[in-house]
Amino acid sequence: MEAKVPFDREAVGRIIRESGVDLRVASIREMNAIVDRIEKALDVRFIRMEFGIPGLPAHEVAVNAEIEALREKGLASKYAPFIGVPELKEEASRFAKLFMDVDVPPPCCVPTVGAMQGCFLSLAVAGRVHPDRSTILFLDPGFPVNKQQTRFLGFRSDRIDFYDHRGKKLVDALDRRLSKGDVAAVLWSSPNNPSWVILKEEELTGIGEVMEKHGAIAIEDLAYFGMDFRKDYSRPGEPPYQPTIAKHMNRWFTIVSSSKSFSYAGQRVALTFIAPALMTEESGHLEPYFLTKKVGYAFIHGGIYPTTACIPEGPQHGLTALLRGVNNGEIPFLQDVREYARRAKGMKRAFLENGFRLVYDNDLGEPLADGFYFTVSHPKYEQGWELIAELLHYGVSAITLDSTGSDRKEGLRACTSLTSVEMIPALEERLARFAKDH
Repeated sequence: MEAKVPFDREAVGRIIRESGVDLRVASIREMNAIVDRIEKALDVRFIRMEFGIPGLPAHEVAVNAEIEALREKGLASKYAPFIGVPELKEEASRFAKLFMDVDVPPPCCVPTVGAMQGCFLSLAVAGRVHPDRSTILFLDPGFPVNKQQTRFLGFRSDRIDFYDHRGKKLVDALDRRLSKGDVAAVLWSSPNNPSWVILKEEELTGIGEVMEKHGAIAIEDLAYFGMDFRKDYSRPGEPPYQPTIAKHMNRWFTIVSSSKSFSYAGQRVALTFIAPALMTEESGHLEPYFLTKKVGYAFIHGGIYPTTACIPEGPQHGLTALLRGVNNGEIPFLQDVREYARRAKGMKRAFLENGFRLVYDNDLGEPLADGFYFTVSHPKYEQGWELIAELLHYGVSAITLDSTGSDRKEGLRACTSLTSVEMIPALEERLARFAKDH
């Protein structure tokens, strides 16, 4: 980590040019590939903040449960049931009640191949329920791949930015946009990737009211479930509960990832909770695409089956063991992932002490929680792509807020997952040199 910065400017510039990537809208994977090439060519190591992948080991309970299931049940030679194994669906239903205070029957708890597939199929179904509605409205900034999924599905998209819209302003802006009558669904994440703002109950109440009023479906991405570490969401069956739109309207898909809160990313298993009212809703417009009028049947039989056929059963047993453990209070839920908050606190301090600013810098007037992401800018750079182009010479990587759909073109998204507390002094040294040079 003691590599001299700035790195060889000619070499770094050449690698960026040869990549053919436009840094203004470089995807996570594209930025990752550029950094890999620089590290290899110059024999250096970066502070990696571009890749939002978990940086903590999986719990041994999940690993052991999956191994046992493979050995005892002979899963490797069998197809899994694509509706999900019964034990997982039962524990998922318990989890929804214990940690969200929401009643979701087991048939409405559907495992998917990661939250990515859960979001994709939610979009695919929601965007085809109504014949005159094929626009997906994003509450931005957000996970760039969700917009890529929307383009892939042939839907239109629109957006409202959290930067200028929180509280009543957000609800009013949503009401105005939905009044046009073309929006099929609204998608957001909370805690938000990348701003880390967290929708409050009063906002969710207003969002639910206007969405019910205009007939739009909610797609709520809870990839960072419970990771607002200003509150303790870890006690099963006790408040506070993870805030969710599921308590404020009747037509929703809520996606819970196992990657972040459970550190079980590699096995690609997640849960989509489907509102009971939406599960049984019928629409003739679904039939040409899914050979069914029912939303729930379209999601499972018309969506999972033709895309991945099923969700591998081994990971389902691993996630079942994790859920059972946290539901029973035997595994301390969210304790390990508080490490991300410790990292964020030190990383933010390093940036702020060296002339950087937080872009999304408050949460309805409260300080932002420390967690998986934060956003930064520098007063000398009006464009985020120019800032990241310069930071690459100092061994620091990120992605632009522009690529996340944000209005704030000056900013960068920084992820804490791959920067251990022990690496923060190296980050401080590199940013101090950046400050000296700029």
